[in-house]
Amino acid sequence: MKTDTDQRLNVPRTLKLGTFHIGSSFIDLLTSGVLNRVLITDLALPATPVALLSALRYLLAPLSIWAGYRSDLRPPGTLRRLPFIWGGRLPMLLSLPLLPIVTALLATDPASVAGWTLALFAFLIYGVGTLISGSTYLSLVRDSAPPARRGQALAIVQVFLVISFPVAGVVYGLLMPVYDQESFWRLVLIGMAIAFGFIAFALWGAEKPASVPAGVDPTPPEPFLPLLRQMWSDVRARRFFLFLALGAVSAFAQDAVLEPFGGDVFGLDNGQTTRFNAYWGIGVVISLLATVYFTRHRAAHEQTGVAKIGLALTALPLFLLSVLAVTEWQVLLIPVLVMFGLGFGIYTVGAVSLLAAMTTERHAAAYLGLWSMTQLLFRGLGIFAGGAVRDVALGISGSYAIAYASVFLLEAIGLIACIAILQQVDVPGFARGEAKPLGATVTLAAADG
Repeated sequence: MKTDTDQRLNVPRTLKLGTFHIGSSFIDLLTSGVLNRVLITDLALPATPVALLSALRYLLAPLSIWAGYRSDLRPPGTLRRLPFIWGGRLPMLLSLPLLPIVTALLATDPASVAGWTLALFAFLIYGVGTLISGSTYLSLVRDSAPPARRGQALAIVQVFLVISFPVAGVVYGLLMPVYDQESFWRLVLIGMAIAFGFIAFALWGAEKPASVPAGVDPTPPEPFLPLLRQMWSDVRARRFFLFLALGAVSAFAQDAVLEPFGGDVFGLDNGQTTRFNAYWGIGVVISLLATVYFTRHRAAHEQTGVAKIGLALTALPLFLLSVLAVTEWQVLLIPVLVMFGLGFGIYTVGAVSLLAAMTTERHAAAYLGLWSMTQLLFRGLGIFAGGAVRDVALGISGSYAIAYASVFLLEAIGLIACIAILQQVDVPGFARGEAKPLGATVTLAAADG
């Protein structure tokens, strides 16, 4: 009889599912990169309200665990994941044409009530759509793979995500090297078309109705709140939550201010700062693929050391960015951004593996929802904190250099603290404590298994 470990991953199907992330990156970069730069640098708006808009979808993150839980309860004979995924992604796409209207209103009057209200409305639609579709997409990827290969499937789709962000950054940089309203409209419409094409391709035929979904215990699930209390009662889960939370805050506080940093401190134009995503994204791709290759024979619960190395190597370039901000050594800017990507790629492989290890078979969707919620919520808090720290430090010092250096330095300190927290998480013990843990060697060589 063939065991789970002997089952082969359907790599072509997983690669097709991964193209979903290409479409997602073209959507996300419009708001997390291009729009932030336009509002903060080109229109000279304060970073705090802009960062709060970017963080809004993450602050609504509890929706992600609810959506995953509800998709598990879909009746037999129906599609479980796709209705939630499409129900989230279509509103996201439809919210994008509101962005050029927002910039036009705020360019005319930075205090425009209509402009800020429309921006809030657009980001609310965008945020709810992201959260409804995000955790259910992860569940779809998990459902598509044999139990022993689920970590591999998650790693493969993650590669698409990190590769597509720098590609999207280059495309957008070429489409709008310098901001003007006409170019921004064109960029948004082209980005929408690209995103819809890849998302539709990825999801076409991706799920079939099933009477009893593979790998799911037919026993009725626990009610939502008691299940959450049960998960939270494990001290290992609580410590892992703290690790994910601080890691997300510390790694993403620069998200809303990195491109404005290039404009405010070094005087770079829109096209140049948009390519920042390409520089650190190249580093992510290189280190992620290399780390996956060299750790391919390790089980998911054996990746704690990889995550620690990634944390340290992500903290170092953030510290160096704080130095560059003060010294204005522009010649080192691109190498340091590549270094940041190299460290972040290693950290990503370790973190994805630990997500698989800290997930049980019976409550996989709930755990994936919880960890996704944690990362999204605290990523949002981190984005807001980055903008707030920048504005507070700028108000106190009057110096853009000190303002941005403060953000990068605090991020580096937070990532180092994550190493100490992760040391206290007994990931192997959690994995051994389950009858059927989500065991997986995170590797792209899945077809050889």
